[in-house]
Amino acid sequence: MKIIQEGIYEDLTYEQYANIPAFRSHDLTAAIKCPYTWKNAKPLEQSPALLEGRVQHTVFLEHNKFDDEFVIQPPMDRRTKVGKEMYEDFIATVGNKTVITQDLYDLCMERRKIVEDYVPKETDKVELSLVFMWHGQLFKCRIDWYNGQDVWDLKTCRDASPRGFKQAINNFKYHMQAALYLDACKALDLPADKFNFLAQAKTDPYPYAVYSMSSEAIAYARAKNEQALAMILECEKSGDFKPFNLEGPQVVELGDLY
Repeated sequence: MKIIQEGIYEDLTYEQYANIPAFRSHDLTAAIKCPYTWKNAKPLEQSPALLEGRVQHTVFLEHNKFDDEFVIQPPMDRRTKVGKEMYEDFIATVGNKTVITQDLYDLCMERRKIVEDYVPKETDKVELSLVFMWHGQLFKCRIDWYNGQDVWDLKTCRDASPRGFKQAINNFKYHMQAALYLDACKALDLPADKFNFLAQAKTDPYPYAVYSMSSEAIAYARAKNEQALAMILECEKSGDFKPFNLEGPQVVELGDLY
């Protein structure tokens, strides 16, 4: 199913969402860092970190759908002949599901229990896909959960403290994501007062905190999004995607040294 019409879609699989031909927040945040890297980026391959993120989001947002997407590998010693045969028999039953370990599942469940108070309610909308026009271009975004008033996003991170997570916001341009998602809601007449991050540390004891983006921060991020889109369109028009969008040699000043 290829969706090119503006709208709010509640039950898209991630694969269906990924196949929508539209810009996304990552395009803006990547391009503003380095147009050349954004243009030449290769598709992300599955990695332990990406798999952990997928499992964590499913366990937290849609635990009832966990068995539709994942299967836990039972204990078996694949170094032995019997273990290898057991594994082959097991894999034959998996189908298109992703195999994970019991340890990974237990880890994600342990984190989930700590933030139980924030788990989406039955009335909340989870994995909500929005397709919308923004400055004349088709965009898409996928909201973790929406409670009818605020947009929420789950972030697992190294450091959930105010200093640590605010640094992550700057490093990964989460503020630009927040602004675009709120603009998406506005474009589709979806009431949204605030954008909130539920940040949880990846390491034991998994401390967490909630961060809301101020209106001033959103306004600043919106301007950065507009700058990034203008950069993308100009680069596409000229065919010149400069590394870091720099012109000529750069001078290293004394103040740059430490």
